[in-house]
Amino acid sequence: MNILIPFVKVLMVLGVILIIGVLFFSYLKHLKRTRYPNWKFPDYVSVGYAEYLYNKYIKRTVK
Repeated sequence: MNILIPFVKVLMVLGVILIIGVLFFSYLKHLKRTRYPNWKFPDYVSVGYAEYLYNKYIKRTVK
Protein backbone atom coordinates (compact mmCIF):
# COMPACT_ATOMS: atom_id res chain seq x y z
CA MET A 1 0.00 0.00 0.00
CA ASN A 2 2.91 2.35 0.68
CA ILE A 3 4.19 2.10 -2.90
CA LEU A 4 0.74 2.70 -4.40
CA ILE A 5 0.36 6.26 -3.09
CA PRO A 6 3.57 7.69 -4.67
CA PHE A 7 2.76 5.86 -7.92
CA VAL A 8 -0.69 7.45 -8.05
CA LYS A 9 0.81 10.87 -7.29
CA VAL A 10 3.29 10.51 -10.15
CA LEU A 11 0.50 9.50 -12.53
CA MET A 12 -1.59 12.48 -11.43
CA VAL A 13 1.31 14.89 -12.01
CA LEU A 14 1.91 13.40 -15.48
CA GLY A 15 -1.78 13.75 -16.26
CA VAL A 16 -1.81 17.40 -15.20
CA ILE A 17 1.30 18.11 -17.30
CA LEU A 18 -0.33 16.49 -20.33
CA ILE A 19 -3.53 18.49 -19.85
CA ILE A 20 -1.57 21.75 -19.58
CA GLY A 21 0.40 20.85 -22.71
CA VAL A 22 -2.78 20.13 -24.69
CA LEU A 23 -4.33 23.42 -23.56
CA PHE A 24 -1.18 25.39 -24.46
CA PHE A 25 -0.85 23.92 -27.96
CA SER A 26 -4.59 24.28 -28.55
CA TYR A 27 -4.26 27.97 -27.71
CA LEU A 28 -1.33 28.30 -30.13
CA LYS A 29 -3.39 26.67 -32.87
CA HIS A 30 -6.28 29.02 -32.09
CA LEU A 31 -3.95 32.03 -32.37
CA LYS A 32 -2.58 30.79 -35.67
CA ARG A 33 -6.08 30.24 -37.05
CA THR A 34 -7.50 33.60 -35.96
CA ARG A 35 -4.59 36.05 -36.27
CA TYR A 36 -2.14 34.50 -38.73
CA PRO A 37 -4.17 32.31 -41.12
CA ASN A 38 -1.67 32.40 -44.02
CA TRP A 39 1.55 32.15 -42.03
CA LYS A 40 3.41 28.87 -42.42
CA PHE A 41 5.30 27.63 -39.38
CA PRO A 42 8.73 26.53 -40.62
CA ASP A 43 9.62 22.95 -39.76
CA TYR A 44 13.30 23.41 -40.42
CA VAL A 45 15.79 25.62 -42.21
CA SER A 46 17.96 23.72 -44.61
CA VAL A 47 21.68 24.45 -44.58
CA GLY A 48 21.67 25.48 -48.24
CA TYR A 49 18.83 27.96 -47.72
CA ALA A 50 20.49 29.43 -44.63
CA GLU A 51 23.73 29.83 -46.59
CA TYR A 52 21.83 31.51 -49.43
CA LEU A 53 20.20 33.98 -47.03
CA TYR A 54 23.55 34.67 -45.38
CA ASN A 55 25.19 35.44 -48.71
CA LYS A 56 22.26 37.54 -49.89
CA TYR A 57 21.69 39.74 -46.84
CA ILE A 58 24.36 39.51 -44.15
CA LYS A 59 27.52 39.19 -46.19
CA ARG A 60 26.55 42.15 -48.35
CA THR A 61 26.05 44.45 -45.32
CA VAL A 62 29.27 43.39 -43.55
CA LYS A 63 31.52 44.71 -46.34
